[in-house]
Amino acid sequence: MIEIKNFDFLIGKWTVLNKRLKERLKNSTEWIEFTAEMETKPILNGLGLMDEMKSSHFGDEFIGLSIRMVDPKTNIWTIYWADTASPENYLKEQVVGEFKNGIGEFYGKEYYQGKEYKLRFTWEMKSETIAQWEQAYFDELNNEWETNWIMEFTRSN
Repeated sequence: MIEIKNFDFLIGKWTVLNKRLKERLKNSTEWIEFTAEMETKPILNGLGLMDEMKSSHFGDEFIGLSIRMVDPKTNIWTIYWADTASPENYLKEQVVGEFKNGIGEFYGKEYYQGKEYKLRFTWEMKSETIAQWEQAYFDELNNEWETNWIMEFTRSN
């Protein structure tokens, strides 16, 4: 594991292998895989990062936008998200958190199929050229986190 304290590792161009559970919170073990391309750039003199992820998996050209902003006094990050599949959500705050011992953990809430769930993002740098992101919902029935989306990033520049 590589020690990371912020999102600087994400600056650059990436090829992304997405793995999404076919059905969330239903004990599914079937994963849907698709690829995407992403480019991340610093903004506001290092107070944040912005990236665009593009994929044709969802039919029309899908574009997702992340903005990650840090409070320089606490090193707490807030991650915002918008995409072309749900433009009515415009730019929404998703999760807040920080890096500890090289792992980024970020928590928030998200509505899925009409119900609010606790949401967790986990970031880890696997090597100088490979990073991983995971999204999980807290399954109250089983009292555990269910990972429902994994992205494996491979540096392409």
